[in-house]
Amino acid sequence: MNIEHYKKMIREQGLDENTYILGVDLGTTHSVISYWHQQKNAPEPVDMSNGFGKIPLPSVVQYRKDELDEEWIIGSEALNTYVIFPESTAISFKSLMGSNQVVSLNRQSFTPEELSAKVLRTLLDQIKSMNPKSNLAGIVVSVPYDFDDAAKKATINACHIAGIQEELICLIEEPKAAALTYNYHHPFKSGEKIMVFDFGGGTLDITLFGVEQVTDTEQTLSVLSEGGQAKHGGDVLDEILYGHFLEIIAQKGINLEHLSKENHAEIKMRARETKERLSGTQKIRIPFPFCTPPFVVNMTRDEFESIGLKFIEKTKTLVLKTLQEAYKGAIKAEEIDRVLLEGGSSQMPWIKAMMIQIFQDQNKIYLSDRPALDISLGATIYAAMKMGIHDQIELVTGRQRMNFEVCVPHDIGFEIELGDTKKFYTMISRGTPYRLARRSQVFTIEGDNEDDMTRLSVRILERIHKEQGLDGCSIIGDVEVSGLPKRPSGQTQLKVALSIDEESGTVQGEVEDLGYGNLYSPSGFKQGFIPKRHQKTLVIDER
Repeated sequence: MNIEHYKKMIREQGLDENTYILGVDLGTTHSVISYWHQQKNAPEPVDMSNGFGKIPLPSVVQYRKDELDEEWIIGSEALNTYVIFPESTAISFKSLMGSNQVVSLNRQSFTPEELSAKVLRTLLDQIKSMNPKSNLAGIVVSVPYDFDDAAKKATINACHIAGIQEELICLIEEPKAAALTYNYHHPFKSGEKIMVFDFGGGTLDITLFGVEQVTDTEQTLSVLSEGGQAKHGGDVLDEILYGHFLEIIAQKGINLEHLSKENHAEIKMRARETKERLSGTQKIRIPFPFCTPPFVVNMTRDEFESIGLKFIEKTKTLVLKTLQEAYKGAIKAEEIDRVLLEGGSSQMPWIKAMMIQIFQDQNKIYLSDRPALDISLGATIYAAMKMGIHDQIELVTGRQRMNFEVCVPHDIGFEIELGDTKKFYTMISRGTPYRLARRSQVFTIEGDNEDDMTRLSVRILERIHKEQGLDGCSIIGDVEVSGLPKRPSGQTQLKVALSIDEESGTVQGEVEDLGYGNLYSPSGFKQGFIPKRHQKTLVIDER
């Protein structure tokens, strides 16, 4: 059965106990899956530790292989044995999504999508173990708001590899999911401005929402600004501590070249543990038993924050930049009504202290009781909305229906040549709502021969850092149109349109032959395409 069939069944019969609607937070450090609990009329996270109370699944994949057998280990066991099998274990691979990098495990190469699919499959298998009769009606998977087009498409590909391409309802931006979870327990008020500070292991997403009361029972959250940075998460602090520990080891007279891969893996785990433990206590002792001679390092929370000071200062700058670069003009800190701290890394005490310093009001700062779970819970609420369940709940409970006006986070456009210079030409501007994000450009094709007149090549870009020109752009994809009618040079016009898919936030396009004025009528060629970063997209008129 497909999604539409389940929607019809839910409208007519409600949700039965064997039909599951799911939301997944596919995280850099940990991943969480939740389902819509029909008795509680609420999202419920799934315990991935089989009763031991550790709900999140470590996003760690291990591939063991010998002459006779191979085995995949996912989650806690893979994390716990990382120091024993560092060459067989992958961590933090979400940060590679959308790149052409591969991860080597046991001398075999895997793409980040393949590894993410292993995590997804493990989460889904837990649902099946809870209820062997379970049927998946629909699933929503979260992505960082700051994910570029290629990373979003890589996430969709991971879902396909995991075997849920038919059940995937859509992707949801993590700040949007966090806002849904918060609003479910603490309803927003019309006119409020909300900042979601989503600080995970891999990325920092900062999103400003404005709340608008559309009707007595319906609100809209519109994105006012988006900021943060990919690869600015808790993992960066781990790397900073890892480098600091290597310096300490060298100061002890130990040759770093003599450290094994297992030693380096253990130092990295010590770095992560230090960061996490100093979020709950003021001082810890960090043992290094594998060194000769072994030693212990004392570290206070203040020392940890001093080591990571540049990172902390950059984080503050990113918050202020998000306020300053709002889509419709700068927003002052005092105009923000609530600040929601989300993501596992947001539990570090310096985050709350920094926010109090910026916003000058402790009561505005809200730290979730379960920040590591909120994204998955919000994705489940959104899945329930999409499947029609949430409409029924609103009728019963009197809750407000929440709509979103999500905007394009980065400028989308073409690479063009002006003389000897290549420049970025904006097609869809940052801050354009998804529903309005469509624009076309007419190209007049010129060439030295007839063959030149039958094709057009365009490069589609996403401008991440405006101040850096083309260097601040990432490639969405190269598109080659061919098979066009043979006409004289300068007498073929081709319209290329770009738009944003509202369900995934990804770029798609369309090419149409316009002919040329009264001289040449349009040939009727019109074809859509989906650009890919690492593979040229061919659009061919085969008539």
